[in-house]
This record gives sequence, structure tokens and C-alpha cells, in this order.
Amino acid sequence: MKHLLENWRRLLEEPDEFKSHMMYDPNSDQKEEAKKKEDHERLAKKGFIHVDPEELRKVLRDEGGASGMDPFVKATSASEDEIKGALEAMDDVGQHEDGDYILADDKQIIVKIIQEEIRFVLEKRKKKKKKSSGKKDACYHKVKARYSVWPSAYASGALVKCRKVGAANWGNKSKKK
Repeated sequence: MKHLLENWRRLLEEPDEFKSHMMYDPNSDQKEEAKKKEDHERLAKKGFIHVDPEELRKVLRDEGGASGMDPFVKATSASEDEIKGALEAMDDVGQHEDGDYILADDKQIIVKIIQEEIRFVLEKRKKKKKKSSGKKDACYHKVKARYSVWPSAYASGALVKCRKVGAANWGNKSKKK
């Protein structure tokens, strides 16, 4: 037990040795060197990754646009977890349902954007469907029974007039004095 405590004490007392390394923006050509731990944390918050995305894109191009994990591991010195994280952060790379990673070309990206817009418009249209007003009043039933074409401009006008005077009074001819 004493030996275990000494090892822990030594680990806690030793300063954390930070090695300077490059970090890459997965969706642009921007790269920056993380010289201190603070730089690393700042870049990580911005979404920067440890694997050069151009190396990953090159592997995908060399493999014909789609690849499993093995070519990525062979081409880079990164671990599988780092590579998976980098590929997920890249906007122009997707994963096929069979597990291969696929590089999207410009046409595929445009098609994907258009599909998302269409889906958005259709969902918005579904939400805008007219809801019925619930219970129908006496004027509605009285006017609908009298007009053969429903809805129509004449029927709508009659419905408005009925609601002004009330269902009991609508449709009764007024007597002249």
C-alpha cells in the first residue's frame, strides 16, 4: 500500500509534459500549432482535430472515393478513434450504412443541401395544415343546408350575414310596415 501511495504521489508531483503539435480545422485549410496546453484547449473548442484532413481526403481519393478504416490507419500515425473523430467532423465525408467512409464531391453536396431544403419545406407545410374550428355554430349548419355549392363566395357571404343577425333571425324576411 505504501508503494502504491508513493507512485501516486510521484505522478501528481511530476509536471505534465505537453508536446507541441499541429491541429487542423476539418473543413478548411487552416492549421495551427498548439504550443501550450491552453492553445490546445482553445483550438479543441473551435473544433480543430489532430489528424490532417487533407491526408484523409487523399486516402479517400486514392481508394476511389470510399474506404474502410485500414487505409486510414496505414496512411496516418493516428489511432482509429482519432481518425473516426476527424472523419465525423469533416463536412464533406459521410459514412455508408455498411461502415465505409465516403468522400462527397461538389454535386453530392449540392444534392444533399437541396434534399435538406425540400425536407424542411415539407415539414413546414405539414405544420401549417388548417385546423378545423372545432364545433360548428347554428349559422354554419343553416347556411350550409341552403347552399348547394360549399364553400363558395355566396355561401361565405351568407354565413357572415347570419352571424351578424343571429341564426334565429337569419333567413326570415323582414315585414314592411
